[in-house]
Amino acid sequence: MTEKNSTEPIISIRHVWKYFGQLPALQDVSLDIAPGERVVIIGPSGSGKSTLLRSINRLEEIDGGSIIVNGQDINDKANNINEMRRNLGMVFQQFNLFPHKTVLQNLTLAPRKLLNIPKAEAETMALKLLKKVGISDKANVYPAMLSGGQQQRVAIARALVNAPAVLLADEPSGNLDSHNRDEIHRLFFELRDRLGQTVVIVTHDEHLAAMADRKITMSDGTIL
Repeated sequence: MTEKNSTEPIISIRHVWKYFGQLPALQDVSLDIAPGERVVIIGPSGSGKSTLLRSINRLEEIDGGSIIVNGQDINDKANNINEMRRNLGMVFQQFNLFPHKTVLQNLTLAPRKLLNIPKAEAETMALKLLKKVGISDKANVYPAMLSGGQQQRVAIARALVNAPAVLLADEPSGNLDSHNRDEIHRLFFELRDRLGQTVVIVTHDEHLAAMADRKITMSDGTIL
C-alpha cells in the first residue's frame, strides 16, 4: 500500500460506533491522521482508546461509521483484510513472540509463509531491521533469553517487516521498567524519522504523549 496523496489523511475515521453488548465502547468518533504523523491516544482504562486502535486494522469490528486507511474501507468485506494488514504493523503490550523460535525465525516466519519470500531474502531483511532497533547481535537467541525491552524491540522489528505505511502500538511499554520504557519510546519516534511511517500509539504515559506531534485524549468512548 503506497500513500496516494500526502495531503489527504492516511487514516480517516468517521462517526464510528462500537458496542460490547449494550455498552457503547466508541461513541460517534471521528478523527483524521496525516501521513507521517506521530499521534498518541491517551486516556483512562475503559476510555475506548485500545478499541479505537484495534478497529483501525479490524481486530475489532465496528457497529457503525467508517474507517478509511489510505483510501480503502477497512470494514468493506470486498477488500482483502490480510492484504490491508500487511501495511498496518501492530505492536502489542504482550510481546506475542513464538518462544520456540529464535529472534530471526520470529521475524522471517510471516514473510516466508504469507508472502512466499525466499529464506535468504527474508533473513537479510530481518537482520537489517534488527540493526535498526539495536539488537542485531540477538538474531539467533530465543525470546526467553532476552529482557523485556529487547523482546519489545523484536516485536517492533516484526511489525516493520513488511514496511507498513502505518505502525500501530497498543501500550507498547506497559510491561517495561522505566529505563526500557524510555528506550522504546525514543525508538518509536526515531523509526518514524528514519523510515517515514505514520505512528499511532495508545498509552497511559504522559511523557510519551509529550513526544508526539499530536495527543488525542479519550474518555467514555469519545474524543475530548
